[in-house]
Amino acid sequence: MSGGRISEMAIDPAIRLLCAFALALIFGGSGAMKLRDLEMFEGSLANYQLVPKWTEKPLAFLFPILEISAAAGVLFASTRSLAGSMLLALLIVFTGALAISLARGRVDIDCGCFGPALRQKLSAALLWRNLFLVVVAAIALMHETGRALNAIDTATIAMGATTLVILYASANVAIANAPKLRALEQV
Repeated sequence: MSGGRISEMAIDPAIRLLCAFALALIFGGSGAMKLRDLEMFEGSLANYQLVPKWTEKPLAFLFPILEISAAAGVLFASTRSLAGSMLLALLIVFTGALAISLARGRVDIDCGCFGPALRQKLSAALLWRNLFLVVVAAIALMHETGRALNAIDTATIAMGATTLVILYASANVAIANAPKLRALEQV
């Protein structure tokens, strides 16, 4: 600290890009899956009972378009900050809707996170999953050190982003199947 101000943290550019690429894959895929079945996603939005009925159809179209646009934007240095901020804002909206619905006891509805590809009932685990994404988005928004990237960094970024996406997808499958596993344990 100097002069009473906390100095700005900087992160290695490979870690920042790894997080940005992972976000691009996750949100690009999520938006594309929602666009594949807008009617189903609109139904998921309606189940939350958080917005006026007349806004459900426009939001069902707008959210996946914003996800895909921001996912593409985090791939480029010139738009990374704006796109990352958009993804962070979307995460806050989605997490807020999830938290409100959970507080209302509305756990038997599909989160709508991946359209028809993965049906998931609302749960606290989804809040933790979203918190993980918030951290990843925050890292993607950090300023980076001046270190130049090299060939090893390219491999690290590609493999690291792929690993994050696989871990994220595995967590989603585990969250989606947890109620079924609990039901089997009771048999």
